[in-house]
Amino acid sequence: MCSKVHRVCFYNPKPQLINCVSLNKNDKRLAVARANASIEIWDLSFAPYLINFIPGVENGSVEALCWVKDRLLSTGLGGALVEWDLNKLCVKSTTLLTGYAAWCLDVNSANTVVAVGTEQGYVNLYSVENNEINYLKLFDKQEGRIMCCKFNKGGDILVTGSIDTIRVWNVQTGHAKSRMSVSRRGKKTIVWCLAVLSDNVVVSGDSGGRLTFWDGDMGDQIESYVTHKADILSIAVSDDETNMYFSGVDPVIMQFIKVKNNKQTGGQWVKHVQRDVHEHDVRSLVVDCDRLVSVGADGYLTLTKYPPKWVMRIPPMIPAPRSSVSPAKKLLLLRYSTYLEVWKLGSYGTNQNGSIVYDTVNIDTNKNKKGKNKGLEEDSTMDIIDKAKAARTQIKTLKLTEKPLKLVSVQAKGHKQIRCCQLSPSGEFIIYSTDSHIRILKLETDEEDQGNLSLSKMTVSGLPSSCDRIVFTQDSRTMMVHSTGVVYVLQVDPLAGATVVQSITVDKHLKTSSILHLYVSKETASGATYLVVADTQGSIAVWTKGEKKYVHYVTLPRYKCIPSALTVDCKRDNLIITYVDQQMVEYELEERRFAAEWVGWRATAAGSRVASALELHPRRDALLLHDDTALWVADREPDEDTEPAAKRSGNGSKPSNTKVIPFKYLADFHWLGDDEAVTLEILPENIVLQLPPVMISK
Repeated sequence: MCSKVHRVCFYNPKPQLINCVSLNKNDKRLAVARANASIEIWDLSFAPYLINFIPGVENGSVEALCWVKDRLLSTGLGGALVEWDLNKLCVKSTTLLTGYAAWCLDVNSANTVVAVGTEQGYVNLYSVENNEINYLKLFDKQEGRIMCCKFNKGGDILVTGSIDTIRVWNVQTGHAKSRMSVSRRGKKTIVWCLAVLSDNVVVSGDSGGRLTFWDGDMGDQIESYVTHKADILSIAVSDDETNMYFSGVDPVIMQFIKVKNNKQTGGQWVKHVQRDVHEHDVRSLVVDCDRLVSVGADGYLTLTKYPPKWVMRIPPMIPAPRSSVSPAKKLLLLRYSTYLEVWKLGSYGTNQNGSIVYDTVNIDTNKNKKGKNKGLEEDSTMDIIDKAKAARTQIKTLKLTEKPLKLVSVQAKGHKQIRCCQLSPSGEFIIYSTDSHIRILKLETDEEDQGNLSLSKMTVSGLPSSCDRIVFTQDSRTMMVHSTGVVYVLQVDPLAGATVVQSITVDKHLKTSSILHLYVSKETASGATYLVVADTQGSIAVWTKGEKKYVHYVTLPRYKCIPSALTVDCKRDNLIITYVDQQMVEYELEERRFAAEWVGWRATAAGSRVASALELHPRRDALLLHDDTALWVADREPDEDTEPAAKRSGNGSKPSNTKVIPFKYLADFHWLGDDEAVTLEILPENIVLQLPPVMISK
């Protein structure tokens, strides 16, 4: 059962390097700050999954991040300590610093005091208790900028690193206890990173590629190692202080382990293994249990583990939604950081009999591709994906009669970063939102002359200044927009504009006002239309369309983790949900109960990434799921009598038949019809071409 697929490979958004990361160890949330000042929040409880995106501002800067319990703080070249509202996805408060630009930030183990190091050599101390930020004191001014700072375990000592110098400060008095010089043979040496162990041993990494251990009490050097050919930019230590990782401009990640012997009661740090998973600068390292998270100038979020060797590389992509389609007009909307593009998809040729004209192209997937970066793109995959790659030796390429045509490019107002966007199924309306405004545009095209089009602004009334989720109904005359815990239902008219007709407060039925999914179904077999909302805490609520407005229908029982994708099977009136632990469940909306679990999918996908999208196959009884490396086609099992959810056994279900189609990298997938689809691919070589140069070595 073949399908015609438009393989879109001209989507090349600029990859943004990662400046810094911070891990909240209580709920496994990872904050990632990129070069365009945007912040991403990832859930690492199971497989990595992006749950929040905060767009950056023009000329903004985020140089350091830290968690204070469930609060996120940042600082940068703007010279301010910023607290972020993770429900509204905006700035909550801003506190100006003494000393202009700030390069580093750290919080003590009790989560009560935050220290910020600035350009002019000031250490700013703030109290962060009771959900407030209050000024405490300034330390004595030092010469030169402060590049890094770290509290000890007790929180009474702060260590700072700058040019040629490491200082150990008494937090109570604000005076330096000791000073260590790191200069070598009169050359300036920059201390880029620090770590303070429980026995008050200070570990520093500097611009000479040297890792040095210091006695924090006496200020003496204990031992020193030249481990890298260039600057060491980051150090990470495991919670039990038995493993230490460090890397930098020389992107080799070195690991030291602590070995105890009879002569030394404290043990000795010795070199262990090294990991070559980056080619560009490594800016930051974080240890998450047995996994190491490394980020840097390549923009990849890389997770590694050893032993056994395991690597997962998440490419630098714009957060979803990255695209949307109009099946009626075969239009494709592409989202970039600050602008949108609308493309007319190509057309395939047919012969006189109406049959499709195609060429057969042989592809040897086992043949090694040229390029230095080839080895880095090979993540630790499953056997089923490897078998799928081996079997995919031949594809049929259709003959194009019309090539894809870019119709229009829409620049966001003020060149601000776009939070979300959507193209209506009819192809008439384009809507997008930044952090300060929502704009709806009407797109009119000429069927005979594709170059003849008009784009006009439509009026919108009743909406707030920003939103983070947008969906259209199938007829393109109703639109749902979410903003800070409220779903606005709008009636869209091509002449009169868009008007709010209902406001649904979703946080009454959910745990938080920050949502993950907003989905509206087509009309089902029973004549119902469902609106489904899922939040970042794993709660899922369903509304159904009444005579005049949407009314709350049911709130599902919470699962132990968050949903990664969901859809409604209109033929069966069932809600299908996949979770980040790769479990799939089916909820019967009419009966308001769970059906059998898809244990076959979970067993097949074990070890893979999170399914970021879920769709129904239009011609067969199957589901399509995809992540950024593969498209999964899972055939459904025949309907059987199932036990209630409380009694069912996971081992009793039959495995489903699953087909895997590998990609590098799959950004989006859409159906245009029963046998026609669109894949949006980002090629790894196009990412590499846009990255900065790597360190040159002989």
